Amino acid sequence: MKNFKYFTENFRFFPEEPLTNISIPSPNLNLDSEVQKLKKLMDTRTPENEESIRRHDEQPFYAIEEYCKKNGMMFHDNEMMDIVKHANPTIFYFKNKFKLTRPFDHDQSIAPMVSTTNKTFSYPSGHATQSMLVGLYVSSKFPEHKEGVIEAAKECGYGRVLAGWHYMQDYTAGNLLAEKMFPLMNKSDYGKALSKNDKINRKR
Repeated sequence: MKNFKYFTENFRFFPEEPLTNISIPSPNLNLDSEVQKLKKLMDTRTPENEESIRRHDEQPFYAIEEYCKKNGMMFHDNEMMDIVKHANPTIFYFKNKFKLTRPFDHDQSIAPMVSTTNKTFSYPSGHATQSMLVGLYVSSKFPEHKEGVIEAAKECGYGRVLAGWHYMQDYTAGNLLAEKMFPLMNKSDYGKALSKNDKINRKR
């Protein structure tokens, strides 16, 4: 896809300050119980899961982007990544509020997959939030593809559980946080941040 030249003014999907007027439930602090659930799920992990997990580690919307390419659903080059970046202040606000220990730090018997993005607090899952936000955004543009897009969005967050990086409750809370953030999202035309000659029309 063509690279696009952006104006210097910044389009923001969310404000720089975290959204503190929303809430998610406190996590279950019986982590031994959560670890038991996690280990059972990790035992179901397949080589296909592992490939997906690796692809999503630094790009939470990988499966969504692939779905869009396959179905001719066009977006600006940085559109999905900007959603991810602009959601971070709120995600980190909640992570730092709950300060939940990662499962592999709580239970040394857990052998997680290798990751470059599992260094923050565990609850909620940032990847689950980010991928679901992108999924909700994309499906709002292409409602006829909602089922396929949301399924792709869940692939990222659930994979983080299978990898041993998150408890299942982190994934659930991440999806919930995305659902609460989405109504507050700036849904103005992202293309307005581009010059007239650099626009790309979404194929409908």
